[in-house]
Amino acid sequence: MDLALSKVIELRESGFQFLHLRDEDGQLDRIMAFKQRRGFIDSILFWSETEARAGRLPAVRDSQRAAQAVWIYEGPLVEAVDRLLDLPEPGSRNAPTLMKRTASDLAVVTTLPFSLKLPPGAIA
Repeated sequence: MDLALSKVIELRESGFQFLHLRDEDGQLDRIMAFKQRRGFIDSILFWSETEARAGRLPAVRDSQRAAQAVWIYEGPLVEAVDRLLDLPEPGSRNAPTLMKRTASDLAVVTTLPFSLKLPPGAIA
């Protein structure tokens, strides 16, 4: 537990913001951390020390299509944080750029517990 907690602290110290996502009964279900980086959002969802999902998604996407990640990892929390923080900076030589798998649960906008209602033609 101490190592997992230190990794969560490392995310916070790296500039990640956190959302506590609750189930229908109001109980904490999972935690999401995210950070915008040069046109991409790095995000991680975790349910426990042994269950996490991390990815890098384009910050701007077509809201009519499922979100896709250019990089994704599923596994233990400690490993997910290490791999996410070790990703090359977007735009650098070895940074991932090809769209891979659907990752809607890692998209911050689709994970929020509310939706934006805008009049037709509104710009958000």
